[in-house]
Amino acid sequence: MWSFLRKSLNVVSRRMLLLIVLNWVFFGVMIVGAFFGEAGFVRVLRWPVGEEAFPVEIGDVVLLLISILFNNLVLSGFVLVTLTGLGFFGVPLLFLCFRAFLWGLLLNGLPTPLFLAALPTLILEGEGYVLAAFAGVILGLAWLKPRLVYPGEELSRSEAVRRAFTECAHIYVLVVSILFVAAVVETVTLVLV
Repeated sequence: MWSFLRKSLNVVSRRMLLLIVLNWVFFGVMIVGAFFGEAGFVRVLRWPVGEEAFPVEIGDVVLLLISILFNNLVLSGFVLVTLTGLGFFGVPLLFLCFRAFLWGLLLNGLPTPLFLAALPTLILEGEGYVLAAFAGVILGLAWLKPRLVYPGEELSRSEAVRRAFTECAHIYVLVVSILFVAAVVETVTLVLV
């Protein structure tokens, strides 16, 4: 297990510049969204859910944790941010920026204590989505421009895509780990706040 985790970290560390750029883009667009919300250019009138959107009883905590993890990992991370990269490598970046902009708009309206309570979840989920987009960009570039993803190697498109899928499996170990921790933190935050 530790060797697989070490391989996962090696896959990410080989393309550290891409990861840094994706992080800057995601969190930068989130700040831009907050500025747009503050300036009144884009107005969010109310939360799209009711006041008691997350009524949590002690017996429902596990169900809440599972639903948060499923939504974050499968729907938001894998389907929207990673799989879309197979179509075109830029699509994961578009979905990542759209999510960041919306988060910036919504978080702008939170009072400071609630923002501080949401901050750990925000950072963890954001990093999980950045890693998922990282995997999507690699998948998209592998079939479009294999030499860009694997410089110095003469791989065919199909070989590059197979290798990219293997790398994405390693990246997804980190995505699952981070989004699981984020789901636990979010569940605890919802229960306590």
